[in-house]
Formats: sequence, structure tokens, C-alpha cells
Amino acid sequence: MQGNDGYLHSYFVLDKAEERFTWLENSHELYCFGHFMQAAVAHHRVTGEARLLNVAKRLGDFLDKTFGPADEGKIENTDGHQEIEMALVELARETGEERYLKLAQFFVEVRKPGVPIANPHFPALGSRYDQSHEPLREQSEAVGHAVRAVYFYCAATDLVTETDDEELRAAMERLWQNVTRRKMYISGGIGARHGSEAFGDDYELPNATSYCETCAAIGLVMWSWRLLQLTGEARFADILERALYNAVLPGLSLSGDRYFYDNPLESDGSKARQEWFGCACCPPNIARLLAQLPGYFCSIGDNEVWLHLYAQSTLKIAMQNGAATLDV
Repeated sequence: MQGNDGYLHSYFVLDKAEERFTWLENSHELYCFGHFMQAAVAHHRVTGEARLLNVAKRLGDFLDKTFGPADEGKIENTDGHQEIEMALVELARETGEERYLKLAQFFVEVRKPGVPIANPHFPALGSRYDQSHEPLREQSEAVGHAVRAVYFYCAATDLVTETDDEELRAAMERLWQNVTRRKMYISGGIGARHGSEAFGDDYELPNATSYCETCAAIGLVMWSWRLLQLTGEARFADILERALYNAVLPGLSLSGDRYFYDNPLESDGSKARQEWFGCACCPPNIARLLAQLPGYFCSIGDNEVWLHLYAQSTLKIAMQNGAATLDV
């Protein structure tokens, strides 16, 4: 049940209420908020029904009152795992409320040295683990937890789309070049290091011990899609397609009920897909992406259709001068 103040998280209720926002580096509070917001926006876009969207707006209003500059009496910090940034941009798009966009920008900008506290499970990585080792605008190398990183880049690219921030756009180009030219497997998988689910050094791409988390590949698809919409450049569609076919889909068995969390490129046969995981992020993330897949097939310009994925399909497209149907 959503609190009167707008707070909504099933773990931090009753006896856990006093612990809210006390261990942001590892609680995934804002991360969970973000996924709910995105679900509410998707529900509204598909059904036109505002019940879940209204809950998300109350939650967004609560966050806007709670997080921000410390000199305003707010919490000047963010979650250890990026997600809320993307969600707030989508909430701003769906509601027209600019304050959600400004809050998303705050969460992107506040991630810098000392904020948030580095994840305690991997102290050796320090703040590089959650990309808070330096302001995003200054970064040129993809480091740390790969899923966190690409979710962060997705949010930043959303902000560029909404604000035309050229400095942030330049940072996205630098990071894209680093990821795709130095830290990506031939399959489109990212994240070389098994222990920390993290990017390795340049060209550190071992086969048997690669991590290549399914969620990281999904994040690369999402980031590629955003850069494709921003620029119209085919290089982003190429990586989207490569990661989708060769780094995301291997995470799901042909039977549709077994999964890889990590996807090594070499195996002695001892590794097999599982029915579920204790940390169950990858299976529902695959389900989400496959549900969204029709939206990745094409984009619409001024009386133009841009086809991105070549698969048997019938695309029904609303154009300025009427509907069009494209059979592939």
C-alpha cells in the first residue's frame, strides 16, 4: 500500500520503516521505484487508464520533496544502482511535468566522488563500481558494474534528447566509443569480470570467464536505441541488432523456461541454463524487452520510416498523411 506521503516499497514498511534511505548504496530503493514508474508509464500508454500513473506521480512528487540539494534540507544522494533516472524522464514525458525531468538531472549530476557510498560488497573497486568516481560529464572510460553503467548512460542520453546538452552528448560519444571498440565482445556482450559483474580493462575480454550478464546486454540494446533515436546513425542500429541476437537471446532457452544470468563465450559443458535465480533480474528483464520488441523494429520521421531490424513482420505505421503498412 502506498503511504500517505507517496512512499511505495514493500520491504520498508512496518518494522523496517525507520531504515528508509539509510543504506542507499545497496538497498535498491530508488531502483525499485524506477521500475514501478516505468511500468506505470507503459500501462498508461497502452491502456489510457491512469490509476497506476497516478500512483507513480505521487511517488515522483514524494521524491521531488525528499531528494535534492542539502542546503534545501533534502537528501543530496542517490541509489547505488541506476534506474530512477530513466524512469523520471519517462514520467516527465508522460505527464508534462518538468520537475520530474529536473529531478532526473539531479540524480545524474549528484553521482560524483563521495556520493553515493561505494558498494560495500566490492570495496576494492571503490566508487568506480557505481560510476561515481568522477562526474559523468568528465568520464571517457566505462568502468564498474556493467548494468549500472549502461542504465546510467541510457538516462544521460534521455536527458540529452530532452535538453540538447552538448557536453553530456559528447560524454556519451566518448563512452560509446570506449565500450564498443575496447570493452565489448564480438557477440555484443559487455562485462568481462565475473566477480564484480564489471567492465575490465581495455581489451580484457576472456572467453571462459567472461560475465556478459543478460541484463547488461539488454541495457546496451536500450542505450543503442536511444542513441539511434537521437542521431539517426546506423552504427547504433548495428550494435542494437548484434546485442539483441547474440547477447540477449542466448540468455533464454529455446523452451522459454530456462535462463543464463551470465553468458560465457566458452564452456567445458558444465554450465547450463537454470529455471530461476536468487537474484532474479535477468528473466523478467528478458520478458520486458521481448514485450517491447515491436517498438524497436522501426522509427518514424517526417513522412519517413526507418527500418532497424530485419525479421518477418508486418508493421502498421501511423504517418502524418495517413496509415501505412510495411511487410517484411
